[in-house]
Amino acid sequence: MPRVRNGHVLKYEDGQYFIEAAPFITAKLDEAELYFKYFDLMEAQARALQATGKTVNITAVRFTITDIDERQS
Repeated sequence: MPRVRNGHVLKYEDGQYFIEAAPFITAKLDEAELYFKYFDLMEAQARALQATGKTVNITAVRFTITDIDERQS
């Protein structure tokens, strides 16, 4: 059964997204870092500014997880 999740990404003014590793920018939403906690989001926003010198906007996203493989050992 699909699950809908909500989270946030950091988006630059030019439409690209923040990632935690160099070069700190990606054009693809599916590669962007997802944040679920406000404090983590605020820290990442500061890291994005420090790493690139550009400000980022907080953008809410909703996505669906359609394939979950749970294996028990």
